[in-house]
Amino acid sequence: MLDIGGWEFLIVAFVLIMVVGPKELPKMLRGFTRMIRQVRSMAAEFSRGMQDMADEAELGDIKNTLADVKRGNLAGVADAIDPGGELKGSVEDLKKSATETGLKGDVGEIRDLAGATGDGIAETINEAPPHDQAAKEETSAKKKTGS
Repeated sequence: MLDIGGWEFLIVAFVLIMVVGPKELPKMLRGFTRMIRQVRSMAAEFSRGMQDMADEAELGDIKNTLADVKRGNLAGVADAIDPGGELKGSVEDLKKSATETGLKGDVGEIRDLAGATGDGIAETINEAPPHDQAAKEETSAKKKTGS
């Protein structure tokens, strides 16, 4: 903070003793420390006040957004989430490109194919005998035929 070395401190102390006098110096130092304490407490109070105002402003925004959700005002919620509208433009561009390239139909086909394949796999697993039992039946059939 203050880069005062030993010699500078001695010079300042000597000048203070010469100007103020040895009798008045303790009173002056007490007054100076009291003033510094008051300045520090005012700075801390100012900082707390600014932080409280910032917190209240954020809470007010959140409360307004929640009120918009309750009323069904989704435009207000969208404005709170994306105030610049950049996200909305990006989403619209993605929708437009998906529609133009036929990607939307491809995704639907993949979803249908995956659903049908998943159902087919489940049916096959449910119908097939357990692996151990099938292996036992196969070995017993081989023994009977003499292979």
